[in-house]
Amino acid sequence: MDFPFPCPQCSQNICRRAYTMNLALGYAEEQICLNCLSKMHNQDMESLYDFVFGYVSSRDCFKKEWFKMKEKSECPLPKSCVIHKCFCG
Repeated sequence: MDFPFPCPQCSQNICRRAYTMNLALGYAEEQICLNCLSKMHNQDMESLYDFVFGYVSSRDCFKKEWFKMKEKSECPLPKSCVIHKCFCG
């Protein structure tokens, strides 16, 4: 899969980590950006990120994919996503 790719709902870019969050939430057929995921789940992006990251970090299969994205510079949405959480550690 080539990253980033556009969200089918809003055309914002989807990075490797948003893709992993989609899979962790059970969305295997169609992936959407974190902003659209948040709206679907009636949460703000930070709350959804915290919830999903907790699950992702507890599962080796998701964690392995998560850490393939290593640098902030790889984030396609640094001003409209949760980069301050995504790359805090």
